[in-house]
Amino acid sequence: MRMSRRIVAIVVLIALAISLMPLYSRAADFPVTVKDGKGNSITVKQKPQRILSLALQTDEILLNMVSPSRIIGLSIFADDKNNSNVVNLAKNVKGRYSSNDIEKIIAANPDLVIVPYYIDKSKYDLLKKGLKCPIYVSLNPNSISNIKKEIINLSKLTGEIQKGQALIKYMDDKINFVQKKVKYLRKKKYVLFYTYYFNSTYGRNTTQHEIAKFAGVINIAAVAGLKGWPTITKEQILEWDPDIIVIPSASYNPKKTSQQYVEEFKKDPAFKNLKAVKNNAVIILDDRHVQTVSHYIVEGIYDLAKAAYPYLFK
Repeated sequence: MRMSRRIVAIVVLIALAISLMPLYSRAADFPVTVKDGKGNSITVKQKPQRILSLALQTDEILLNMVSPSRIIGLSIFADDKNNSNVVNLAKNVKGRYSSNDIEKIIAANPDLVIVPYYIDKSKYDLLKKGLKCPIYVSLNPNSISNIKKEIINLSKLTGEIQKGQALIKYMDDKINFVQKKVKYLRKKKYVLFYTYYFNSTYGRNTTQHEIAKFAGVINIAAVAGLKGWPTITKEQILEWDPDIIVIPSASYNPKKTSQQYVEEFKKDPAFKNLKAVKNNAVIILDDRHVQTVSHYIVEGIYDLAKAAYPYLFK
């Protein structure tokens, strides 16, 4: 009787182990197939060990998900202190590449290459012809949902599903934290993202519009019906009269800092009556958070919400 009970217990344990096997082996299941930014089905047969990324957005995701020992190259933007969130992590990877380095990329002998969605077709075709490994074209990261989808795709291609899920959770947790803070606002503030060196802003179908939405503010350019990255005039800024004007943190002018541009804007006689000028709400937010199209975008949401409603974040 005791023996039969023991046998039954062993059988139950074996059945349980078998049922749980897919949960533990899922991260290592290959081959795996995902749809890339071109709509192509990309199949990776084995867990890649020589990954090469040509876009900052995928640099940032990969370095937070994959061991640097499995990454042989990053984009030339990974070391840009003005825009990269992974300058320190990138030090663990030696190679730097751009889409122009066709021969160099082929010679590196990667087993997975990740290229930006905006890559020139002729360069993509040359890589396709010269490489034997899969080439994944990134998604257009113009929304939070697309950024999350990109993380999921890359986690599958690299065999790091659990780490990908952890990045998604980090995003959701940060967004939920901000959303709880701004949930009961009776009146939302209007924001204008203003890039002074191009006289441009961000309308709908941009990540900046997404940042504004989740931060509990209203993107005034989108309200005006603008899409993408249109140029704007002084007259439009005066007509809109936003509560907050966000200036880029990087000036790209060795003779002027972003703060100097802010002071120039505020001293412009045409802008003296703007609410943002009167209330000292012409501000600088970190480009690494506001311009990024990786999971770090949630830091931009937090930064903007805190700047707009500081009393909620004390």
